[in-house]
Amino acid sequence: MASRALSVIRSTRNFNVAAATRSFFSSSNSGTRKAFNMAPLLIGSLTAVAAAGSASYFANRESKGQCGILQTVSASAFVQPKMGDKEQKPTKNDRTFIMIKPDGVKRGLIADIIKRFEQRGYKLVAMKFMKPDEELLKKHYANLSKLPFFPGLIKYVGAGPVVAMVWEGLDAVKGGRRMLGETDPQKSLPGSIRGDYSIHIGRNIIHGSDSNESAAIEIGLWFDEKELVDWKLMSESMIYED
Repeated sequence: MASRALSVIRSTRNFNVAAATRSFFSSSNSGTRKAFNMAPLLIGSLTAVAAAGSASYFANRESKGQCGILQTVSASAFVQPKMGDKEQKPTKNDRTFIMIKPDGVKRGLIADIIKRFEQRGYKLVAMKFMKPDEELLKKHYANLSKLPFFPGLIKYVGAGPVVAMVWEGLDAVKGGRRMLGETDPQKSLPGSIRGDYSIHIGRNIIHGSDSNESAAIEIGLWFDEKELVDWKLMSESMIYED
């Protein structure tokens, strides 16, 4: 796919360069020598424009679900990375917010879910069994407030009870999301929590933070700082290599 994409880009570039060059010469019969002197600059500029235009075209096609080329070639390929743009290095002290929703609680899955996190090597640093109020849930799901299912979601999770937890460990947010599986259980692989224990997207039994930033916000919403317990696993030396 990458070679096909590059071929399209080159074709687009050559076509635009040729067309623009013909137009330039035909409009200036008396300035042929001057035109030849300016040709390298003209072609260089048109090449950059063609590359940017091709990247924009592929990005637009991908956003409409019409093209899979961006899996290998994307608009970002034409942009040089900025100096200092590095992802935050994960540590064993990273924390994520996990909530077992009412369907998970009522189906008796609390122990099974906690066991999975413990067996993976994550450390539980906070937990509470509660029925969240509407105000808390509206803050928690604020990014979904404009979606049509928002009222039903608030009503459902608010019916409670839920189990709110904070888990700590290496790259806990990404690791936790992989353990949960996809939002739609039908797309979740066997072995993930949703893939093993749920079927319908409206009853996917568990929530997990999707970024370190959202984890910090969610933990702050559900827990006071004094409720977060710092302690050391006796098995930590068997989980992490010093």
